[in-house]
Amino acid sequence: MSTSKPTTVIVPVYRGVDEVRACIESVLRHDADEAFEVVIINDGSPEPAVNSYLDTLQKDPPPGARGRANVTVLRNEHNLGFVATVNRGLTHAGGHVVILNADTVVTAGWLDRLHEAGTADLDVATVTPLTNFGSICTLPSRVIEAFALDTDQPNIDECAAFVEEFGVGVRPDVITGVGFCMFISRDALDACGSFDEETFGRGYGEEVDFCLRATRLGFRHIVEDRTFVYHHGAVSFGADRETGLEQGSVLIRSRYPFFRASNRRERRDNPLRLSFTALELGLTRRREDRPHVLHILHSAPSELGGTEKHLAALMAALRPQIDFSVLHPVPSGFMLHTYWLNDSGSLVEHEFLLPGGARRVSRVHDEHAAAALGMALDMFDYDAVHIQNLIGHSLGPLTELQRFEGAVVCSVRDPFLACPSHALLYRGGEFCGIPEDLSLCRVCLPETRQANLGYLNEFRRTVEHNLGAVDTWVFASQSAADLLLRVYEIDGGRMQIVPHGAILDPARRRTALDETLVYDEPLRVAFVGLGRAKKGLETVNWLADQLNGSTVEIHHFGNLVDQPSSRVHTHGPYDNQLLPELLEDAGIQIVLLPGHVSETFGHVMTEALLAGRPVIGTFYGALGERIRATRAGWTIDPTDPAGVLELLRNLDACRDEVRRATSAALEAEIRSVADTADRYSELYLGGRS
Repeated sequence: MSTSKPTTVIVPVYRGVDEVRACIESVLRHDADEAFEVVIINDGSPEPAVNSYLDTLQKDPPPGARGRANVTVLRNEHNLGFVATVNRGLTHAGGHVVILNADTVVTAGWLDRLHEAGTADLDVATVTPLTNFGSICTLPSRVIEAFALDTDQPNIDECAAFVEEFGVGVRPDVITGVGFCMFISRDALDACGSFDEETFGRGYGEEVDFCLRATRLGFRHIVEDRTFVYHHGAVSFGADRETGLEQGSVLIRSRYPFFRASNRRERRDNPLRLSFTALELGLTRRREDRPHVLHILHSAPSELGGTEKHLAALMAALRPQIDFSVLHPVPSGFMLHTYWLNDSGSLVEHEFLLPGGARRVSRVHDEHAAAALGMALDMFDYDAVHIQNLIGHSLGPLTELQRFEGAVVCSVRDPFLACPSHALLYRGGEFCGIPEDLSLCRVCLPETRQANLGYLNEFRRTVEHNLGAVDTWVFASQSAADLLLRVYEIDGGRMQIVPHGAILDPARRRTALDETLVYDEPLRVAFVGLGRAKKGLETVNWLADQLNGSTVEIHHFGNLVDQPSSRVHTHGPYDNQLLPELLEDAGIQIVLLPGHVSETFGHVMTEALLAGRPVIGTFYGALGERIRATRAGWTIDPTDPAGVLELLRNLDACRDEVRRATSAALEAEIRSVADTADRYSELYLGGRS
């Protein structure tokens, strides 16, 4: 039941006159809207200075006191200990109470916010503020350092203002309150009674016992994460603190055997993670005049795939105008990386681990993935969200983005949204092209994705239901758009073709035709990419064996997963930035891309063109589309190795055709990622004033 009686702030006092004076003066200096009284109890202090200060307190209010609080000073004739002293204060109180250690310093608005949090819900028993010394409620070390809270001159009021400004106000639940400053509701006191002074004697463990008794009766304990109260720590107990802590822990473990495991789990999961993250971000605050865009990615931004490299180049190109965050799955949940410029123009980076499940979720809608995105959206105000790839996220983010008010852009980098078996290789072999005959899918999905036709239908229904969450669908090629349009109807006004720019600097491209290399050298063909059978190594090995003894050489650049033929010239892993030089040094005239997968763009083809090398690639997908548009190469059927062999022999015999395609490669228009950045900026901020 509610109470109209004033809140009683109980301050047990034993030692440390300087700390006691600072505490009492802070309470009286920071008045409250709610009626409150201050009950100070002198627990037989052995220090004359403490006794003298308390004796004169009611007669001479301290400097700065605003006068609204009713101050009562009680004295124990003998030292009763902390628990009995608190219980005397509880007997005096008629409404809610705050137990406040005498070595604390309260701050502006502290009592009103504790009272509001403690009375907002009927099931709240205790409320604890943040502090610099208080178990789970202790601020992150970076915040403590920033405000010198561990020095002789702490910036207490400045820290309190900072916590109020940047605190998220989620008021997380905890197992127990922390006794340095703990609001207790009258309902909880009426239900649980006072502290157990018989068991806990002089202190340590009594507030944990009270909280756990309240929990058994259905009450909760929360942290007011926009309020800071400074705590010196252990002033009254002095050298007896460690002994008291150990004895209290033994008593709690014997009475509540579950508490140790629960406490360990709470510290691992850290219910204050979001609250503390917000404060750490506040230390390196973003400039409010800069837009902020969240990218959803399938892997860490530091990985070496084409998507990751393209995104890194895009963010670098837009960094002078836009701040970015990247959300991606990790084995233990989801990681949020932030990249922004602070007031001094320096790049600030943070990483935040958000809760979640396995790295590669398999359900159509994974609630952990949706919740992680929801948490990321709550942490910052984003102007736009850019979906780079949803693999590892499920379709949960699409549902979550229905509530997002900013622009949502989705780059379709692979056909995942059309089929979870996004390589589109029937039974792991030939390109299927997204067949209309779903009987093929019924056979393929169990083998390639351990899924069935029902899963595919549910998957596509979910995408279709959430198509409206995306404002603009971006494709790097028309062929990529055509694949998605085989499954979904998307308004043409919401689609854009934006070819990926070159990740390498186009200024480094080769511009001169080497006639000697084209006409006088053996024909050297390089397979560039992951050396794996399904990626084309099987075909490359067969070609190398068939061409043994001829004037055609087969080379490979990249990591090897499967065994290459002894007749393949292997060069090992390569740096994309150096690929043009590597091809030049090896005397390569043609790049061969024989994989069955339908590329949506083809970064390796771009790198080959920058090196002035024509390309042999699949007749379908973006490779075929780009080869036909530039005439810088030849298309093949990757399922027909004999046809590829015939092409190579014909090119070896007709070097004029090699020269023609090489000239086309040297003349092909190639734009950098930076050249395309304005297109994305318009999509992010088109409606931003």
